[in-house]
This record gives sequence, C-alpha cells and structure tokens, in this order.
Amino acid sequence: METRPAPDEIDLHALFFKLRTRWPLFVLALLLAGGSAYLYLKVKAPVYAFRSTMLLGDQGTGSKQAQELLQMLQVHEKGPKMEDELGVLTSAEFVRQAVARLPYAVSYYAQPATWLNTLRPLQVRERAAGAVPFRVWVDLQAPQLAGVPIYVEPAGPGRFRLHATAKKGGLFSLPTSERISDIADVSVDQTGTWGDTLRSRLLTAVIRQEPGMPFGQEPAAYYFVLNDLNGAAGQYQGSLAVRPIDHESRIIELTTKNTVSAKGTQFLDTLMAQYIAEDLREKDQTGRKTLTFLNQEIDKLSGQRRQSAEALATFRATRGVLDVAAQSSTGIQRMSGLETDRAQIATRRKYYQNMLGYLRANRNASQVASPSSAGIEDPVLNSLIMQLTNLNEKRAELSATASGENPLLTVLDGRIRNTKESLIQTLANMSQANDISLRDLDSQLSQVRGQMSRMPESERQLTSLKSTSDFNEKNYNFLVDKRNEAAIALATNATDKKVIDPAQQTSAGPESPKPMLAWLMAALAGVLLPTGLVLLMDKANRRIQGREDLAEVTSIPLLGVVAHGSKHDKVTMLQDPKGPIAESFRSIRVNLQYLSAGMDKKVLGVTSSIPGEGKSFCAVNIATELAMAGRRVMLVETDLRRPTMAGYFDLDPLPAHGLASYLREESTLDQACRPSGVPHLDVITCGQLPANPTELLERPRMAELIAQLRAEYDYVVLDTPPVGFVAEYFVLVRFLDANIYVVRHNYTERTLVHQINELHQSQRIKQLYMIINDMHFNNNYEYRYKQKAYQYGY
Repeated sequence: METRPAPDEIDLHALFFKLRTRWPLFVLALLLAGGSAYLYLKVKAPVYAFRSTMLLGDQGTGSKQAQELLQMLQVHEKGPKMEDELGVLTSAEFVRQAVARLPYAVSYYAQPATWLNTLRPLQVRERAAGAVPFRVWVDLQAPQLAGVPIYVEPAGPGRFRLHATAKKGGLFSLPTSERISDIADVSVDQTGTWGDTLRSRLLTAVIRQEPGMPFGQEPAAYYFVLNDLNGAAGQYQGSLAVRPIDHESRIIELTTKNTVSAKGTQFLDTLMAQYIAEDLREKDQTGRKTLTFLNQEIDKLSGQRRQSAEALATFRATRGVLDVAAQSSTGIQRMSGLETDRAQIATRRKYYQNMLGYLRANRNASQVASPSSAGIEDPVLNSLIMQLTNLNEKRAELSATASGENPLLTVLDGRIRNTKESLIQTLANMSQANDISLRDLDSQLSQVRGQMSRMPESERQLTSLKSTSDFNEKNYNFLVDKRNEAAIALATNATDKKVIDPAQQTSAGPESPKPMLAWLMAALAGVLLPTGLVLLMDKANRRIQGREDLAEVTSIPLLGVVAHGSKHDKVTMLQDPKGPIAESFRSIRVNLQYLSAGMDKKVLGVTSSIPGEGKSFCAVNIATELAMAGRRVMLVETDLRRPTMAGYFDLDPLPAHGLASYLREESTLDQACRPSGVPHLDVITCGQLPANPTELLERPRMAELIAQLRAEYDYVVLDTPPVGFVAEYFVLVRFLDANIYVVRHNYTERTLVHQINELHQSQRIKQLYMIINDMHFNNNYEYRYKQKAYQYGY
C-alpha cells in the first residue's frame, strides 16, 4: 500500500509539472500576447519626449525699491517657495494661457491605407502643420464643430471636398471653450475652392493647399480635428511634468510628451516664455503700484507738510514766539527792569506823599524845615524846593535883625506861602503821576508774568508743531527720493528667471512604444497570465487530485490508484491482462491480499459518495483480478437503483432472475447466479428494478444469502449503493468485512471525503480503504512515473 506524506512546503518540481501539463494554455497565451503586442506596435502612435531647464532665481517678486519700502514699513515679505513655483507652472490656468499663444485650434491627422484601418481607423498618426497636403485657418469668433474628424480630399482641379459623420457632436466657441449647442447625427459634406472662406452652420474656415505636398503622394486619408482651448490645454497639462533637478537647486526641469515633435518643443518654449513674461509683468505691475503708492503718499505728505508749516507760522504770529529760549531770557530781564522801575517810582511816590503830608501839616507855619531834594530828579520840584529853602534862609536872617512887623518879613512870608502852595500842588501832581506810573508798571509786570507763566506750554506746542513740520518734511523728501529710484528701477526692470536649455527632444527615437519592451511584456504576459490562471484554478479546485489531497482531509488507508483509460480500454480490460487499468487493479488486489493475510475478510463492499465516481467499475475489476488469481469470487450487484454491472459482462441488463427477485423469494440462488465469462467469477445482477430497494435489502433473506456465499466462495464482492445518497449502504455495512471507498480523480469533492472520514472516525464504518479512480498519470505529478512503469514489459 502506498504512503501519503503530507508536504509542508512548496514543491517546485510539482509546480513545474502542473504548468507543463497545461502547455496548450501557454501556447495560446503566447500567441494572443504576441498578437496583441504586434497590434499595439502597429496601432500605437509614437510618442516623443521633450526636455528643457529654467532658472527660477532667488528674489521675490517686485522691484528692489518696493522690497526696501516693504522692509522699511516692517512688512516681512517671504520669498516664493519652490513648491509654489512648480504649482504655478503646472496649473490649469497658466497652461491655458500658454496654449492660447499656440496654434491650438487645428490638429492634423493621416490615416494610412492599411489592413488595420479596414473596419475602423485604428492606425492613425497626428502630423504637424505642413506635413499634410492642406492647411486650415479657422475663424475663432464663429462657432465651430469641435472634436469630430473632418476628412479633406481633392474634388477636381482647384477644389476640395469636406466630409464628416458622427453620432453626436457639439458647437463650441474655441477660445472660451463654451459649448454652444449639441448636435446629434453630425453630417458634413461640402465642396469648395482652395483659399475661399467656407461658411456653414458647423464650420467657418479657410482651407488652402499646402505647397509641395500634393494629394496621392502617399496612400493615406487625411483629416483635421478642431480643438477648443480647454481641451487642448488639458492634453498638454496631462503630459507636463516639472521638478527641480536637485533638492537645493533653483533650476527646474520641464518635460512633456507628444506625438508631434514641433508641438512638444513649441509648447515648452512657449510655457517658459509665458512664465518669464508673467514674472516681468508682475514686477512691472509691482513697480507701477509702488510708484502710485509713493505718489499718493507724497500728495498726502505735501498737504500735511503745508498744513504743519502754516500752523507753526500762525502759532508764532499769534503767540509772538520766534525763539523760545531768547524770548524767555528777554522776559526775565524785562520783568526785572519793570520791578526795579516800580520800586523806584514807589519810593519816590512814598517820598512825595511824606513830603506832601508834612507840607500840608505845616501849611500855615511861618517857619518850617525845607524838604530834602535828595533823589528827586524832577527839575521843577527841585527848583521849588531850592526856592523854598532860599526863602527860609532869608527870613531866618531877616528875623534875626528885624521885628515881626517888618514889611520884608511879611513879604517873605507871603512868598514862602506861595512857594509852599506851589510845592504842595507839584507834589500832589507828582504823586498822581507816580500812581499812574505804578499802575502802568503793575500792568506791564502782570503781562510779563503771564507771558512767562505761559512760556512752557507755548514751548511744548511750538516743539510739537515744529516736530510735526520736520517729520513731514523729512518723509516728504524721503518719499520723493524713493519715487525717483522706483521710477528708474521700473524703467530698467528685469526678471531674475531665465531659460537655461531650450526645449529639445530627449532622444532620436520615440519614447514609446518601445518594441523590445512590448515584446518582453508580451512574453511575460504569455507566461505569467497562464501561470497565474493555472495556480488560481489549482487553488480554487476543491476536487481530489491525488493522495496528498486525501492526506489533507483523511487518514483512511489508500489501497491504490486506477489509471485513466479510454472507452476501448475499459471494454477490453478483461481480455488485456497487461493494460494500465489491469495493472492498477492487480496492484490493488495484492495490497488487499496483504491486508487480508491471517484475517477473515471475505466480504468486500465497494462504494463511493455520488454516482459517476466508478464504484461499479472498480468492483467488477477487483472481483475479476481476484478470480484471475485463482480465487472463487462472487460479484453481487446490491445497487438496486442504478444497476450497470451487466454491461461489463455482456449480460442481459434486465433478466427475470436477479438479486431483487431472489430477495422477494421469486428466484433461487442458482437462478439468480450467472456466469461472468471470467474463470472462477460468478455474478448476481440486480435483475428487474424493485420499487423498494431498502426494504428488500433489510430482509433476512439478504443475510442468508451473504452467509451462504461466504461459505461457498473465497471472496464476495458487493457493488453497494453510494454512501452519500441513499441509506442502503448502511443496511449492508453489517455484512461487510472490509469497505472500499472509491474517489475519482478531479471529480470527487473534498467535502464528500470529509463526510466519509467522519463516518470512519465515529466507527460507523470500519475496515475502510480508499481507491483513487481514473487517474490521469500524465497530468499528475505524484504518479507521473506510473505511465512508463505500466509500459514495462510491452
């Protein structure tokens, strides 16, 4: 009996064997992949790669003077980040602006007259303007039919024909990409003269013949397609890639792909020129905004400067303040002088008042002391005092020698009185004058003191006004200087971005398709796809493939494996003792005899899970092999629902006598038993189909039959019903010494084996052995050697 080691790792030999057995699938996959690669290389338009480089610079946008002004105003301007620059370059709007500067509206195509284009245009090549026999100028202001191929062909001398058909189309404004209307069942068929303007509802254009490119120069059909701006920009943007050449570098690399060399280089050059022009425009705009800002600020400061100067002049005029320090010193000196004058006048007034009081008190006295004239500067008063003094001296001299009645004394007394009255009057007037002077001095002192007390506030206001005036003056002069610098910078403005490498094709040949890569991918697909399919099918296959599969689901011993055979092999197997099938059953018979050594295992039951697994076939051949080994064998067909045993021995499939009639006691054993044609082998077929197979097999007559056959024959082989379908097998299992369970290669599901394994583990079926039937040795790695082994000795 064969052992069944369970593999715990992938067996590469087994894997390669599985793949080799599916070689037709690989051949088909390689043919399909090769054909697909060939069609791909024929249909795919060559795509060329283009590259250019540009320096972004490290300055912020705007003029230098504007940057200095922002720094002066403490506005921290951050330089542009590399990611922002790349985002701008690849943005849809920026690409759209660049494409708008290109001749985007018309694309030209050539359709070669090859077998690939017989049913539909598969092999189409886009060409540059000038590479087809015509050129189209469209009216961008008129609605145009976009996205539909419009074929152009000659229509006689000096004339052409346009024709186009499509299930649906649309009228677009090409510059704005506005969809004006939808059109169903587009049909265009017009003729015109080269160079004339063709006007229709769907197309307004001028078509001219290209010099040096006559129709018929190559076997091809030509057409053109109109593109709206957004659609063309989207195609260019989809193939555009921008990246820095190094992490720390400000040099960027621009790459794109296109089927037309001229369009790829033109797009990259235009994109870079657009970027540089946009940068210069932004800087010019910033410079102009800076000038506008400076002019506005200068205008504001001019008014403020004029107002502050006027306020300063008005303050000085109204307050009489020219120089605060000088005026403060003068005020102190003036106040000191006024106070000195007042003190002198007050002293004189007091002297005058004392003198006036003395004179008034001695107005009638004939002899009084003359007042002193010391400190009196008034000449009149001094004269009167001197006169009074002289008169007093004369009277004193005269009174010493003359009597009181002397007329001279009387005259002198009269003169003294008169002089005294004049002096009193003069002193009174002088006192009044001093009062007036004192009041005036007090007024002046009050005024000077007021001015002196107001001097700190005036000084503060004057300082504030002067500071404002000076600030406005300085700012005005500063902004005027900056305006002049900004004007000069604007006139000489330049961008810090420049093109390093203009756009050029990266290689002489196309970027794609690459024939070697296409064939390599086809080869890989032709190998990997069927490999994956085989592995997937093998993984998804839940059917028994060999003993390793059985070992994974059950520990039931394996008797052997039956080779696959054709219908002819199965018919002639009883007469061909050296065929693969016969050799298979011979091996099973030997294993079975080893199992029976020293044991009483005469009654063998052969079953399976479902019909079609070959249990009857195996039962017949096991019985035949036992008989050919010299044993007396009885083969009993107990499958009373689908009897097939008669066909193996060329017997009547529905005889009058059989097991069914015997169990119904309508036949004897001799009547039911029939010769098989194989020496030592007798058979009991089903006979007429019974209506109640289970009841018949449960009758005591069945037990009597088995007991009688056990006594008369060396082996009794029962072809039992399938264990998974009906209950008759469990009726018969009590009579069996050994049970043979048949599974069919690539037919029996693993779940069915699980069921029989559960029955075996629960001891409901004992002495159970397994046979793998219909094994394709050429397709199974485990038994690949058996095919040649069975041919040994032929």
